[in-house]
Amino acid sequence: MCVRSCVGARMFLCHMFLCVFTVDSYEFANCKEMLTAQEMTSIPPVNGDNMNPVEYKPHFHEWATVQPGMICVARKKKTAVFRQYVAAETAVPVIACAACLPKDMEKEFFFAGVARSKSVRSPDDGIGPSVDEFFTLSIGGMVTVLNTSGGPLHAGDLVEWTFYSGKDQSNPSKRQKSGPRRIGIKMASVSSAKVIGRALSFAKSGETIDILLKQ
Repeated sequence: MCVRSCVGARMFLCHMFLCVFTVDSYEFANCKEMLTAQEMTSIPPVNGDNMNPVEYKPHFHEWATVQPGMICVARKKKTAVFRQYVAAETAVPVIACAACLPKDMEKEFFFAGVARSKSVRSPDDGIGPSVDEFFTLSIGGMVTVLNTSGGPLHAGDLVEWTFYSGKDQSNPSKRQKSGPRRIGIKMASVSSAKVIGRALSFAKSGETIDILLKQ
Protein backbone atom coordinates (compact mmCIF):
# COMPACT_ATOMS: atom_id res chain seq x y z
CA MET A 1 0.00 0.00 0.00
CA CYS A 2 1.09 3.62 -0.46
CA VAL A 3 1.73 4.15 3.27
CA ARG A 4 4.39 1.41 3.37
CA SER A 5 6.17 2.84 0.36
CA CYS A 6 6.33 6.23 2.08
CA VAL A 7 7.92 5.11 5.37
CA GLY A 8 11.52 6.31 5.37
CA ALA A 9 10.93 8.61 2.41
CA ARG A 10 10.75 11.75 4.57
CA MET A 11 9.45 14.57 2.40
CA PHE A 12 8.85 12.63 -0.82
CA LEU A 13 5.36 12.25 -2.28
CA CYS A 14 3.51 8.98 -2.73
CA HIS A 15 1.14 7.90 -5.48
CA MET A 16 -1.92 8.96 -3.44
CA PHE A 17 -0.43 12.30 -2.32
CA LEU A 18 0.41 10.87 1.10
CA CYS A 19 3.39 10.96 3.43
CA VAL A 20 3.91 9.51 6.87
CA PHE A 21 3.65 12.05 9.66
CA THR A 22 3.79 12.15 13.44
CA VAL A 23 2.64 14.75 15.99
CA ASP A 24 5.49 17.03 17.04
CA SER A 25 5.68 16.54 20.82
CA TYR A 26 8.43 19.19 21.02
CA GLU A 27 5.83 21.82 20.09
CA PHE A 28 3.65 20.69 23.01
CA ALA A 29 6.52 21.25 25.41
CA ASN A 30 6.87 24.82 24.11
CA CYS A 31 3.16 25.67 24.33
CA LYS A 32 2.18 28.40 26.78
CA GLU A 33 0.35 27.29 29.94
CA MET A 34 -2.52 29.71 29.26
CA LEU A 35 -3.70 32.26 26.70
CA THR A 36 -5.55 35.52 27.13
CA ALA A 37 -8.31 36.52 24.71
CA GLN A 38 -5.97 39.12 23.19
CA GLU A 39 -3.31 36.48 22.45
CA MET A 40 -5.87 34.08 21.00
CA THR A 41 -7.54 36.60 18.70
CA SER A 42 -4.88 39.35 18.19
CA ILE A 43 -7.64 41.86 18.97
CA PRO A 44 -6.47 44.83 21.10
CA PRO A 45 -8.04 44.88 24.59
CA VAL A 46 -11.12 47.00 25.22
CA ASN A 47 -11.38 48.13 28.86
CA GLY A 48 -9.08 45.25 29.79
CA ASP A 49 -11.65 42.65 28.70
CA ASN A 50 -9.18 40.72 26.52
CA MET A 51 -6.54 40.38 29.21
CA ASN A 52 -8.20 37.55 31.15
CA PRO A 53 -7.09 33.91 30.56
CA VAL A 54 -9.59 32.06 28.35
CA GLU A 55 -7.62 28.94 27.42
CA TYR A 56 -5.40 26.55 29.34
CA LYS A 57 -2.90 23.96 28.14
CA PRO A 58 -4.69 20.61 27.56
CA HIS A 59 -3.39 17.13 28.43
CA PHE A 60 -0.95 15.71 25.89
CA HIS A 61 -3.23 12.86 24.80
CA GLU A 62 -5.97 15.40 23.94
CA TRP A 63 -3.55 17.76 22.20
CA ALA A 64 -1.82 15.04 20.17
CA THR A 65 -4.89 13.10 18.98
CA VAL A 66 -5.49 13.49 15.24
CA GLN A 67 -8.70 12.54 13.43
CA PRO A 68 -9.34 12.37 9.65
CA GLY A 69 -10.21 15.79 8.23
CA MET A 70 -8.10 17.80 10.68
CA ILE A 71 -5.80 20.52 9.32
CA CYS A 72 -2.10 19.96 10.09
CA VAL A 73 0.73 22.50 10.00
CA ALA A 74 4.49 22.35 10.57
CA ARG A 75 6.99 24.87 11.83
CA LYS A 76 9.08 26.71 9.25
CA LYS A 77 12.87 26.32 9.05
CA LYS A 78 12.90 23.09 11.02
CA THR A 79 14.94 21.16 8.47
CA ALA A 80 18.17 22.43 10.03
CA VAL A 81 17.44 20.54 13.25
CA PHE A 82 15.18 17.88 11.76
CA ARG A 83 17.66 15.03 12.27
CA GLN A 84 17.55 15.53 16.05
CA TYR A 85 14.00 14.22 16.24
CA VAL A 86 13.24 10.61 17.15
CA ALA A 87 10.92 10.17 14.17
CA ALA A 88 13.19 11.93 11.69
CA GLU A 89 14.06 8.72 9.89
CA THR A 90 10.47 7.72 9.25
CA ALA A 91 8.09 10.67 9.51
CA VAL A 92 7.62 14.43 9.27
CA PRO A 93 6.63 16.19 12.56
CA VAL A 94 3.45 18.28 12.40
CA ILE A 95 0.75 19.59 14.75
CA ALA A 96 -3.03 19.47 14.45
CA CYS A 97 -4.00 21.44 17.56
CA ALA A 98 -3.96 25.21 18.04
CA ALA A 99 -4.57 25.18 21.81
CA CYS A 100 -2.37 27.70 23.63
CA LEU A 101 -0.82 28.92 20.38
CA PRO A 102 -1.23 32.71 19.95
CA LYS A 103 -2.63 33.85 16.61
CA ASP A 104 0.50 35.95 16.05
CA MET A 105 2.50 32.70 15.76
CA GLU A 106 0.75 31.72 12.51
CA LYS A 107 3.59 33.28 10.52
CA GLU A 108 5.97 30.67 11.98
CA PHE A 109 4.05 27.72 10.50
CA PHE A 110 3.07 26.43 7.06
CA PHE A 111 0.29 24.16 5.81
CA ALA A 112 1.34 20.49 5.83
CA GLY A 113 -1.88 18.74 4.75
CA VAL A 114 -5.22 17.30 5.89
CA ALA A 115 -5.26 14.17 8.04
CA ARG A 116 -6.38 11.09 6.14
CA SER A 117 -5.90 8.48 8.86
CA LYS A 118 -6.22 8.86 12.64
CA SER A 119 -3.75 8.83 15.51
CA VAL A 120 -5.60 8.48 18.84
CA ARG A 121 -3.38 8.86 21.88
CA SER A 122 -4.18 7.31 25.26
CA PRO A 123 -3.46 9.05 28.57
CA ASP A 124 0.18 8.55 29.62
CA ASP A 125 1.85 8.31 33.02
CA GLY A 126 2.65 12.00 33.10
CA ILE A 127 6.25 11.56 32.00
CA GLY A 128 5.43 11.96 28.32
CA PRO A 129 4.89 9.88 25.18
CA SER A 130 6.98 6.72 24.86
CA VAL A 131 6.21 5.94 21.22
CA ASP A 132 5.39 7.85 18.04
CA GLU A 133 1.95 7.33 16.48
CA PHE A 134 2.20 7.59 12.70
CA PHE A 135 -0.60 8.77 10.42
CA THR A 136 -0.98 10.00 6.86
CA LEU A 137 -1.95 13.33 5.32
CA SER A 138 -3.54 14.27 2.04
CA ILE A 139 -1.41 16.98 0.45
CA GLY A 140 -3.22 17.12 -2.89
CA GLY A 141 -6.57 16.35 -4.49
CA MET A 142 -9.98 16.67 -2.82
CA VAL A 143 -10.45 16.49 0.95
CA THR A 144 -13.45 16.85 3.26
CA VAL A 145 -13.06 19.11 6.31
CA LEU A 146 -15.31 20.82 8.83
CA ASN A 147 -16.34 24.41 8.14
CA THR A 148 -15.11 26.17 11.29
CA SER A 149 -15.15 29.65 9.74
CA GLY A 150 -18.20 30.82 11.66
CA GLY A 151 -20.09 31.55 8.42
CA PRO A 152 -21.10 29.90 5.15
CA LEU A 153 -18.56 29.00 2.46
CA HIS A 154 -19.58 28.75 -1.20
CA ALA A 155 -18.19 26.76 -4.08
CA GLY A 156 -15.25 28.67 -5.57
CA ASP A 157 -14.26 30.46 -2.35
CA LEU A 158 -10.57 30.43 -1.49
CA VAL A 159 -9.93 28.78 1.88
CA GLU A 160 -7.03 29.32 4.30
CA TRP A 161 -5.98 27.73 7.59
CA THR A 162 -6.03 29.70 10.84
CA PHE A 163 -5.38 29.26 14.55
CA TYR A 164 -8.49 31.35 15.31
CA SER A 165 -11.23 31.77 12.74
CA GLY A 166 -13.05 34.67 14.39
CA LYS A 167 -16.05 32.61 15.46
CA ASP A 168 -17.45 33.92 18.76
CA GLN A 169 -15.01 36.79 18.34
CA SER A 170 -16.89 39.03 20.74
CA ASN A 171 -16.41 36.58 23.61
CA PRO A 172 -13.98 33.72 22.89
CA SER A 173 -14.27 32.47 26.48
CA LYS A 174 -17.80 31.25 25.64
CA ARG A 175 -16.68 29.06 22.74
CA GLN A 176 -17.70 25.42 22.84
CA LYS A 177 -15.67 23.29 25.23
CA SER A 178 -15.73 20.19 23.08
CA GLY A 179 -11.99 19.61 23.35
CA PRO A 180 -8.77 21.51 22.59
CA ARG A 181 -8.99 24.24 19.97
CA ARG A 182 -8.11 22.82 16.57
CA ILE A 183 -6.60 24.49 13.52
CA GLY A 184 -9.56 25.86 11.57
CA ILE A 185 -10.40 27.30 8.18
CA LYS A 186 -11.88 30.55 6.93
CA MET A 187 -12.44 32.38 3.66
CA ALA A 188 -9.19 33.73 2.24
CA SER A 189 -8.15 36.60 0.02
CA VAL A 190 -6.14 36.04 -3.14
CA SER A 191 -3.04 37.57 -1.54
CA SER A 192 -3.11 35.36 1.58
CA ALA A 193 -0.01 33.25 2.19
CA LYS A 194 -2.03 30.65 4.10
CA VAL A 195 -4.37 29.54 1.29
CA ILE A 196 -4.82 25.76 1.26
CA GLY A 197 -7.24 25.39 -1.64
CA ARG A 198 -10.63 26.21 -3.11
CA ALA A 199 -14.09 25.14 -1.89
CA LEU A 200 -15.92 22.70 -4.17
CA SER A 201 -19.27 22.75 -2.37
CA PHE A 202 -21.48 24.95 -0.17
CA ALA A 203 -21.45 24.49 3.60
CA LYS A 204 -22.82 26.39 6.55
CA SER A 205 -20.74 26.80 9.69
CA GLY A 206 -20.38 23.43 11.41
CA GLU A 207 -21.05 21.40 8.25
CA THR A 208 -18.52 19.42 6.23
CA ILE A 209 -17.18 20.92 3.01
CA ASP A 210 -15.15 19.55 0.09
CA ILE A 211 -11.94 21.42 -0.74
CA LEU A 212 -9.56 20.99 -3.64
CA LEU A 213 -6.07 21.38 -2.17
CA LYS A 214 -3.62 23.51 -4.11
CA GLN A 215 -0.38 21.85 -5.16
